[in-house]
Amino acid sequence: MAVISRIDEKGRILIPAHMRRKLSSKIVRLRVEGDRIIIEPVRDPIERLVMSVKRGTKDVSKEIRRLRKVAEEHLAGEVDE
Repeated sequence: MAVISRIDEKGRILIPAHMRRKLSSKIVRLRVEGDRIIIEPVRDPIERLVMSVKRGTKDVSKEIRRLRKVAEEHLAGEVDE
């Protein structure tokens, strides 16, 4: 399915509602391949962190530091791709 859309003066593109509903995430990764812009859904990094929290954590500050490091490494890896 394809639609034609305009880029406004601020660089925004309207993605039609029926296309947005098909995405599994509200966070997307943009990349350029030749003369194309590719938009791909990305799983919410906060959701990933929540899934990695261990039940019964005693040292919350230590766990938060560990999770922050994991998130930063993950986001850095996605940006580099």
